[in-house]
Amino acid sequence: MPSTAEPAPPQEPWYRYGVIVLCLEMLIAAAVCAYALYMTFHGHGGFPGGRLSG
Repeated sequence: MPSTAEPAPPQEPWYRYGVIVLCLEMLIAAAVCAYALYMTFHGHGGFPGGRLSG
């Protein structure tokens, strides 16, 4: 039985680079979140001086 799915449309030349940049940004965001959690759970997170500014 022949497939009725349509072929994928051609992609722009920049598409692969856009995906690479997007994945890099996601990795950076995950690293920042992991660093923030590490700092928080080890007592180094929060506002400078341990109090709210103002």
